[in-house]
Amino acid sequence: MLPISIRTKFHSIEGVEWGNPQGIPILAFHGWLDNANSFAPLAKFFPNYRFISIDFPGHGKSSHKPENTVYYFAEYTLEIVSIAQALGLEDFILMAHSMGAAVSTLVAGTNLLKIKKLVLIESLGPLTNLSESAPDILIEAIKQILHPRGKKETFFPDMESAVGIRMRAGDMKKESAEILMERGIEKTTKGLKPRRDLRLHYNSFFRYTEEQITSFCNRIDCPTLLILGDRSNFPIAEKYRNRIEAVKKIKEVTLPGGHHLHMDSPEEVSSVILKFLENETIKDNQ
Repeated sequence: MLPISIRTKFHSIEGVEWGNPQGIPILAFHGWLDNANSFAPLAKFFPNYRFISIDFPGHGKSSHKPENTVYYFAEYTLEIVSIAQALGLEDFILMAHSMGAAVSTLVAGTNLLKIKKLVLIESLGPLTNLSESAPDILIEAIKQILHPRGKKETFFPDMESAVGIRMRAGDMKKESAEILMERGIEKTTKGLKPRRDLRLHYNSFFRYTEEQITSFCNRIDCPTLLILGDRSNFPIAEKYRNRIEAVKKIKEVTLPGGHHLHMDSPEEVSSVILKFLENETIKDNQ
């Protein structure tokens, strides 16, 4: 495991790299409020690949946005493209979980990058809203940013407390939460503090419509693997059937597990991914 640093136009990006430096690159992106360690349990099953996991801006050890600014979901697409170009990656595998998979769906739909294969875990595009709800979404975001409702920085007396809070925020094993907190916590004079930027909790100014996301899915040309957990709280298979059908070359697999199944059951998840990458037959909904 080696640290990796990248400078994009707007951010200092940090990450972790495993495997064979000369192997086919896998560029991986985590979910909301997680960090590059999200792929640590999975990476060890890909020794022949150059496995690179990145902290999104505002997460993990990557830089935060400047003071008096806010985060926009669409900007993460710019970061993925910038990171891939800064690394000089072509014909690489793009792998992502949750929010990272939502952003990667949009990136793949632009065809700005030469993506060999796309692996999406527990997401296929971002949340959407009906067009008529756009004014209400903007109103709520403005109110929240101008008048924050008591959101203050959290400090923990010890790592056990931090891990406990993270487990309550998402369905995952304790070992998985410990791996995330190992990178997601920093020591301060007031105690242990999450590295994530508090501004990530602000609501979005706008959301795409379902028709817009489907148009991105329609433009994804690379072979795509969608992995879902059978105990996930996100009903992607049922709610977004239109998106799944819009992707030309998609393989959908449901495995035992929750939203963080790639961390909780890395051996099972990696087995399916490796078969996909190596063009082997994958059974439907194993």
